Amino acid sequence: MVFLKQLTSARNAITPTPAMNDLFKRLRTLRLTKPYIHNVILPDWWDDSIADSATGYAEALMYISRFLGIDILSLQDPGAELRFRELGICKYKKTKNIDESKLQLARVIATRAAELAIQAVDRPHRVLPGNADAIRNAILEAGEPFVGLPQLLQYSWDSGIPVLQLDHFPKGAVKPHGFAARIKGRPVIVLCNRKKHPAWQLYYLAHELGHIALGHLEADGILLDIDMDSTSQDSEELEANRFADELLTGKPAKQFRASERWPKAEELAREAMNISREQQIDPGHIILNYAHTMGKGFFPIASAALGRIPEKLSAIELIREQMANNLDWSKLPEETSEFLMRITQCEPATSNS
Repeated sequence: MVFLKQLTSARNAITPTPAMNDLFKRLRTLRLTKPYIHNVILPDWWDDSIADSATGYAEALMYISRFLGIDILSLQDPGAELRFRELGICKYKKTKNIDESKLQLARVIATRAAELAIQAVDRPHRVLPGNADAIRNAILEAGEPFVGLPQLLQYSWDSGIPVLQLDHFPKGAVKPHGFAARIKGRPVIVLCNRKKHPAWQLYYLAHELGHIALGHLEADGILLDIDMDSTSQDSEELEANRFADELLTGKPAKQFRASERWPKAEELAREAMNISREQQIDPGHIILNYAHTMGKGFFPIASAALGRIPEKLSAIELIREQMANNLDWSKLPEETSEFLMRITQCEPATSNS
């Protein structure tokens, strides 16, 4: 990516001026690091010496407030505790051992990216059917062999639901697997996992679509999924899991058994491809489903089997490709679009440039 390659290591070597140094110390209380502020939040032309003037310092505060959702008044008062702007109701779907405060940073960054992205979406939002089978049938009836990640991404964007890939968080931030929100009436999904095989991101996307279709989001609300464990007792997580299973397999709880307990990767991949043709199910999903039934010790074999399923693009490339093609980047101010490119590591398609 041309734009992103311009972010050189020289930016990390910037020596802060006293004003910026004090600001960085304050931002560390929110777990925001200096490299992250320089490389992601501030424009690529920024130099800390600009903040030597009152006007330049105010400009730095404006960027940080705009792109991180930090209350500008708390930034302007050196003695004030920094606080994020109100972001609406948030449901945290997490394990008990994770404190909600540790997820706040991921929530804020994902929300800001989503808020900015929806400004560049032209297509009106289409209400999703509450029946997963209806979505599955629509995709299959269009001639697709199964519901895979490319097909589900296309369906989401066609429904006016943007899907972003965002995993560029400050060091130490706790990242969710997925994030669904309703912003100004429009649903949006942010996927935050770096797993490259499409089958992994496929389930995360199907799960988040389930939350949207089943009405789990409040008006202008957020739902943050740190854990999509099928053993969760949270009723909405169980419902979203069932929705995802039915969407991807045609049944609310589909489990697959290979012909042997510990098949080799080649055998598992071959059997998954056979089942895929017979039952119109993504072969990668079959492999991961089988691995979950076998337990954690089986995942190295499953991972090797996934590598034998032919895929043209990685999951992250597929998500970014759809984002590049479907956002009207010209609707965003230049510095806003550049920030969105940095944080999602995505650039507009050539035809939209």
